[in-house]
Amino acid sequence: MTSRSPFVRIPEVVAQLEEMGRAARPRAERAVAMVRARWQFRAVQSLGRNVAAYGPVSVHNEGEIVLGDRLTFSGGMLPSSLVCHPGGRLAIGNETQFNYGVCLEAWHSVSVGARCMFASFVRVGDRDGLHTAPIIIEDDVWVAHGAIIMPGVRVGARSVVAAGSIVTQDVPPDTLAMGNPARNMSLELVARDTGS
Repeated sequence: MTSRSPFVRIPEVVAQLEEMGRAARPRAERAVAMVRARWQFRAVQSLGRNVAAYGPVSVHNEGEIVLGDRLTFSGGMLPSSLVCHPGGRLAIGNETQFNYGVCLEAWHSVSVGARCMFASFVRVGDRDGLHTAPIIIEDDVWVAHGAIIMPGVRVGARSVVAAGSIVTQDVPPDTLAMGNPARNMSLELVARDTGS
């Protein structure tokens, strides 16, 4: 009795191995980004679990920085920066995502809620040279490319700040803020079908 080796199709095996590699790659990249975050945020008082930095993040901390769980800092052309001056507090909620080139600066207090999204080149600072006032960005807010949020502003939950807008006054919840200076419009009006 002779034993036969099973017939193996090499191209199929190679294809399966390549597919396994593609599936594992995002996890491997996330693991590297989490290690990078541990190093880059070593000057932070409170660093949440599973924070990932896919690119460089500049951290200058002389106050108190508190980072929530599962934050993501994307890599890109320019690093993002977190700056907290003496006596200041910068707090970021869970699952918030930052594109590249974002700058958050706290002289007194900047608070960002959970599940927010920041596009590239967003600027948030609680001092403008004339006065200092706390900034509060509530949960589920989207701040689009190049927007600037000025001192003393509160951005309500589930609101959107349009690209290039300069926000100088409070934005109520469920509102679109757009323009320079930004004007507020209900998201319900924006989403309503014009034919009904």
